[in-house]
Amino acid sequence: MTSKQLADEVGHFIRKCRGRILGIGAEQYEGPDGRQKFETMPLVELVTYAREEAQDLAVYAAMLDIRLKKLEDALREKDVTL
Repeated sequence: MTSKQLADEVGHFIRKCRGRILGIGAEQYEGPDGRQKFETMPLVELVTYAREEAQDLAVYAAMLDIRLKKLEDALREKDVTL
């Protein structure tokens, strides 16, 4: 993969992120005045929210690690190389 190809893939990923912000994110986190809820949320509520998101990230990381380990084991078993 060239640096250009990698940059293109990162751009694709960011476009997907933008789509989430403008789609489901807008439905869930945009207030009636068009501002994002985090902009006016009381700080203690924002800290609680951020901690919950960090905990979710850790859980997703663990789930991904479990699946990657299974994939790794299967690839080693079949001695797959790309």
